[in-house]
Amino acid sequence: MADQHRRLAAENAPAHHDEVESLASQVLSALAHRSGLCAQTVDEDVLSHFCADLLRGGKSIRTDSVSDLRRRGLNAGTILECYIPAAARELGERWSRDELSFADVTIGTARLQAMLREMGEPWGVDCMQGRETPNIMLIVPIEEFHTLGGMTAASQLRRLGLSVCLCVGQTEEEILQKVATRQFDMIALSLSCRQKIIGARALIDNMRKVAPGPVPIVIGGRVVDGTQDLCALTGADHATSDPKEALRLCGLQAPVQTAPDGAVRG
Repeated sequence: MADQHRRLAAENAPAHHDEVESLASQVLSALAHRSGLCAQTVDEDVLSHFCADLLRGGKSIRTDSVSDLRRRGLNAGTILECYIPAAARELGERWSRDELSFADVTIGTARLQAMLREMGEPWGVDCMQGRETPNIMLIVPIEEFHTLGGMTAASQLRRLGLSVCLCVGQTEEEILQKVATRQFDMIALSLSCRQKIIGARALIDNMRKVAPGPVPIVIGGRVVDGTQDLCALTGADHATSDPKEALRLCGLQAPVQTAPDGAVRG
């Protein structure tokens, strides 16, 4: 009987491993673990309290974490660009050290995503700005699970005053329809691992075919770390996990400047 249990466990291990790896890719996505976008030092005591609240018991997604951070004097920019990525990094590192369970990281990440959605509401979904404002498409492919990084990048770009069309979980047909009917100044594609490269190559080839004109395409996400010749492999023009660097590489300029305190100024 014991041998049978071990055999069944071994047969189920690959599926469970893939599930956990998908979540690990989410919380360790490039923007969440090494964004370099925070202009100020994260207070370790505040971060520790923040992470403890994210990991508290119960299944409710809603927390008082944002209100608590605001009471400590932190503005929306600092929370979005510093503390949420830092918390995601901390969850990922603790998971990799086997200090957190799959369930712990799942609920913690879900709470971070809920905060991003709630705090990002003022900048809208598929936000459109003026005619002269750069128009960006940011894609998290339908088979990807690391939506946290894509949501963070979209929030950061919108706070800089850019028009951002965020495509999360959309089919290739839906993406291609948008590419064909709108003039984008940059298309960014977020990938978590090398296994997604073949699919990205096909999508990029098809986007170039239907786009009404030339448009620079950028690969971002965790796959950027440790993958050489990423542009050659995918057909993209640039590879970076820093949204501001992506804008620079594509010759674009944000209409709003980020202040040292994380606020934005026109």
